[in-house]
Amino acid sequence: MMVLVLAACGNSEESSESSVEENEGSASEASSEESTEASGGMVSYTTDAGEEIEIPEDPQRVVILATSYFGNVMQLEANVVGAHARVTESDVLEPYTEDIELVEDGNIEQVMNLDPDLIITFNSDENLDKLKAVAPTVPIDYAKWNYLDVHRELGKITNTEEKAEEWIAGWEAELEEDRATVEEAIGEDATASVVEQYAKDIYVYGTNWGRGTEILYQGLGVDVPQAIQDEVVETGWKAISAEEIEKYSGDYMFVGSGDSGADNAYRDTAVWNNLEAVQNERVVEFNSSIFYYNDPYSLEYQKDIIMEALTK
Repeated sequence: MMVLVLAACGNSEESSESSVEENEGSASEASSEESTEASGGMVSYTTDAGEEIEIPEDPQRVVILATSYFGNVMQLEANVVGAHARVTESDVLEPYTEDIELVEDGNIEQVMNLDPDLIITFNSDENLDKLKAVAPTVPIDYAKWNYLDVHRELGKITNTEEKAEEWIAGWEAELEEDRATVEEAIGEDATASVVEQYAKDIYVYGTNWGRGTEILYQGLGVDVPQAIQDEVVETGWKAISAEEIEKYSGDYMFVGSGDSGADNAYRDTAVWNNLEAVQNERVVEFNSSIFYYNDPYSLEYQKDIIMEALTK
């Protein structure tokens, strides 16, 4: 996130800064009005925080800064003109950015120059107030939404509800068949855990926090280890020590590659090597930059890998 550091440097600089802000404010207001006219009428929308706002009924220039939802709005064929540059880290999502401007983290001027009529970001975005001054902005609380429900909601926001329902229906039909196949292969009581290291921290995940968790637990019905059910599902994730991995381990261990700072040294420990999943060769490695996401494109890619691992 961009951090702005402001210092009082004399009356003349304050006056100059004020003029720049006024000019930017006027420009963004005019830009927002022009974009709104292009996208038709406005409709009332209630944000996750309970705030009533006005958004375009049929948005024509969407900027998606909430990286988790880029694949969703692209699958919905929304009119996207800009997206957070970080989505290119996923080999699955990168091809969909070809005709879209990639917005650098915190670059409000770049967003403004795209002349959006709708911005979608996380509710934790530090630049939320600045974005609201550019165009109607929907801040989404990631922790509030089930992955299918948020796809429906994004369909509502971008006037593509039918497209959203169509994909969900097809996805659920696929999972119903796959669930039966997995149950036949591993039984009804098999458990799985998802772990990943970022920098020096090891994380274990619940049932709706990307990393394939939605497919494993919600879609295929693989059981959640009791410790994860008791301590992790409600919050979505938990940082654990290398010594605690056994407590959260399942019959299958799905292990993320992590980030550039992850040394994955925990996998050289006696605790790790004595896990039943390791002993039984039931460790499944995945690319964290792809499995981070739970949009339609990413899910379809992940499901192929998970199904192969569980049914081989």
